[in-house]
Amino acid sequence: MMVYDFLNIDKNSKVLLYEQLYNNVKTAIKNGSIKKGDKLPSVRGLSSDLSVSRTTVETAYDQLCAEGYLTRRPKRGYFVEAEQPDADPPSEISYTAAQQVALPVRYDFSTASIDPGYTDIKFWQRCIKDVLDKPYVITSYGDPQGELALRQALCEYSRRVRGVKADPDRIVIGAGTQTLLSVLLGICSDYGFDAAMEKGFFPQGEQIFRDFRCSITSLSVDKSGIILDDSVRSRILFVNSSGSIRGSSPIPVNKRLEIIRWAQTRDAVIIEDDFNGELRCTSKPVPALQGMSPSRVVYIGSFSKLLLPSVRISYMVLPPSLAAIYRERSSNYNQTSSKAEQLALAHYISCGRLDRQLRRLRKIYSEKSMIMYDAVKREFPKDTVVEIIETALCVRIKLKLAVTLDTVKEKACGEGIRLGKCREKNGLKYFYLSFAGISAEKIPDAVKALADLLLDR
Repeated sequence: MMVYDFLNIDKNSKVLLYEQLYNNVKTAIKNGSIKKGDKLPSVRGLSSDLSVSRTTVETAYDQLCAEGYLTRRPKRGYFVEAEQPDADPPSEISYTAAQQVALPVRYDFSTASIDPGYTDIKFWQRCIKDVLDKPYVITSYGDPQGELALRQALCEYSRRVRGVKADPDRIVIGAGTQTLLSVLLGICSDYGFDAAMEKGFFPQGEQIFRDFRCSITSLSVDKSGIILDDSVRSRILFVNSSGSIRGSSPIPVNKRLEIIRWAQTRDAVIIEDDFNGELRCTSKPVPALQGMSPSRVVYIGSFSKLLLPSVRISYMVLPPSLAAIYRERSSNYNQTSSKAEQLALAHYISCGRLDRQLRRLRKIYSEKSMIMYDAVKREFPKDTVVEIIETALCVRIKLKLAVTLDTVKEKACGEGIRLGKCREKNGLKYFYLSFAGISAEKIPDAVKALADLLLDR
């Protein structure tokens, strides 16, 4: 019996005998030592030869049969059923990728984090603890649409801070904008499968549209925002009324009216991603577009930069027509955002803590933006174009560089510098340097380190 060559039973081991036998046979099948169709020893014969109980052999064989490695043929015995798997392909992880994982990040210019010194973590922990101390609340599934307490709090907050017109029945909560877009596109099928949006503004959103087999019409942008004309045939329009990757100015009122008229003429739906719209600090934030046309605009808001990026709670306000479709299907959806965190956030908003944190962060981000702006002006050549993009919490620099962006990213990784959005156009390199994840006192050193790297000083 050739299978005996691959059995190594140690009766002094802490591993149960049936587990040892099970693992031995499975390994022999996987490495090809025994092949599909080979017959295994009988239960009686193997238990006698190994001096183990028949129960031990039967338990191991039964588990292997359950997993599909063996099959039992009545009056004939046990046979190998599984084929030898193909060898795993060699890893293709590049040195750069491995290096990025291994090296610590000294300076984070990406949008992936916020400075822990400016979070309201202690009060947030208290809110979470208060919810967890109520087992009767958290020992049940959450509402697919989102906890009513949070939807009620968001009605008041979004109206007061962003001018959004909503009621709790039209608010849907989910774990991030991508999740909400997935639900939204499912109930927007009457609007077709072509979406128009500013190219490169929100790559993660573009991916969801592609996942739903939507074609994407890329819109040009001028100083007042996206450009819409008769050539744009889409009936789904994705916008951020508070800013653009091309500039920091919000869409002015005349352009907003033009967008609404365009949507009304085509019976289109507008998806307004209000990313950080409330964080404008040099002037009072411009109200959301949704307030001008609640029956035409889907409003999406989130809290990643106000609270914590790890708290995956976003919400959308649906027009009445789409809210009715959602309610018909809501029982078939699962809630993706933590019920405990939703209830904690409801209290955080209702007690006025989020308003307080918002006022604090506006001041902090205003100061940090100027520190970074001054540092870039000081460290980079005089012809470097520098602009603060408030709602993106970043400074954009535009300069001429001979090296490729891939080379820049690899060098930055090696120096422990994490870059955010970078692009190239007409021979110029654009770098979007977020100041959200770097403390104010480290910004000058961070900018100097980046300048040394880019300018090869």
